[in-house]
Amino acid sequence: MASTTDTTEKKFYNDNGDPSNIEKGDVVPRHENAQTRHEDHTIAILELVKANDAHHPMHWGALKRWSIVVIYCLLQTFVTLTSTTYVSAEFLIQEKFGGTTQVVTLGQSMFIVGTAVGPAFLGPLSDINGRKWIYVVSIACYAILNFGTAYARNLPMLIIFMFLAGTAGSTALSNVAGTIADLFGDIDGAGQAMALFVMSANIGPSVGSPVGEWIADNANMGLKWIFLINVIIGFAFAIIMCFIPETLPRLVIAREAAKSQTVDDQEAAILSSKLNVLEEMRFVTSMTFKIMFTEPIVLFLGIYNGFAYGILFLYLDGVFDVFVVNNGLSYIGADLTYLNFVVGVVAMFCFVPVQTWFYARDRKKHGTNRPEARFMTSLVTVWLFPITLLWFAFTSDGSVSFWSPVVAGGVLGFADPLLWLSMLNYITDSYPNVAGSAIAAFLIPSFALAAGLAHLGVLMFENMSTKWAMATIGFISIGLCALIYFIYFFGAKVRSRSKLARRF
Repeated sequence: MASTTDTTEKKFYNDNGDPSNIEKGDVVPRHENAQTRHEDHTIAILELVKANDAHHPMHWGALKRWSIVVIYCLLQTFVTLTSTTYVSAEFLIQEKFGGTTQVVTLGQSMFIVGTAVGPAFLGPLSDINGRKWIYVVSIACYAILNFGTAYARNLPMLIIFMFLAGTAGSTALSNVAGTIADLFGDIDGAGQAMALFVMSANIGPSVGSPVGEWIADNANMGLKWIFLINVIIGFAFAIIMCFIPETLPRLVIAREAAKSQTVDDQEAAILSSKLNVLEEMRFVTSMTFKIMFTEPIVLFLGIYNGFAYGILFLYLDGVFDVFVVNNGLSYIGADLTYLNFVVGVVAMFCFVPVQTWFYARDRKKHGTNRPEARFMTSLVTVWLFPITLLWFAFTSDGSVSFWSPVVAGGVLGFADPLLWLSMLNYITDSYPNVAGSAIAAFLIPSFALAAGLAHLGVLMFENMSTKWAMATIGFISIGLCALIYFIYFFGAKVRSRSKLARRF
């Protein structure tokens, strides 16, 4: 850290420059209030963790780390299925409860809003008290809440339970990225692990609609089984996760150091620095929003990602008009076109080694792991986003083979997740000690905007042709490409002004 003449940095250390007894030696400028001082104290403890510690989870065996990542990514695929299985059941919901298309769509959008609200608290909690039991408890709650959706007596009750289920299930989105940051940090393998996370997040919504259609059309199952399956699988995951080890580096290092006969100064500092969840509720309730409103790059990336993620739901809103009305496919045939996203995201996963190669080459050139280097390939691939939207739009009216919009959707399934991957890697590289909070700050605007686009899509496809509905989004996305260029060329300067971002 800086010298003791720098009061901004000195507040993290005691009079001897030792971080192990922070409270006694805090030096806080008079203008800072108690809340700022408390947050600084908490952040100082979180920053005690160093990647070179022998007990850090990054040094676990590859099989152990990848097994943990695979299980949590499967959890994420399971939770994200719900957002689109619901879409396939909307006609059954209207038959049972009545309501307009916009009102019934509230079930889907409120689930997405729930996934935005949950990370605001679950992310910071996992940064303080560990990730394992946040997973277990929240997914158990997710399973229980799906009982409510399955046996809802009216539409408002169904919508409320969808929101609550989304809130509980959001841990599969915010915490998994944090877990990957725990296990891989900014090493080269992190890109592939995060790619698996992104792939699983996109496969869920893509296969959800065909799965939902099959359940809804099955005479022996019907509407309630859309949700009861979530109950069964949710409890199974909760039980499995009880046996997965904790990955939060501070807790792992502290536990291993406590068992050891000898500890170094850094481990001694971690052992003597305690964080209590109840005492840190101010940090838990404020850190996500502090990052969101004081770290402009995180906020704008979240807004951009919300637009990109919302495109998936706009696509879902328009797929029946494009493939059933305009191209004459059956309903199940139209549902199967969602699988083009699966093909695209698998191609993205296979492309990641190329991105990692560019990242490693940049590190060799600059002598450090620059977070901005995560966007090197995105400087080119970001243009696929508007290109594929316009391609889909102008071939969606049935005048050419339906394979043209299908292929366009597949290319979009490559470009969109690849950009999301770059964003997640950038954020976890920049904010490693508050990764859960930073990811939450990124996801809140993302899912809030995506929820709004789910309703906007209904209006657009009702009042505009499929061609101009998608083309409008495509033209808007052209201007948003500039954000990626800004971050790549000026991100380091913006990060240098941040107290939370990691210094490189």
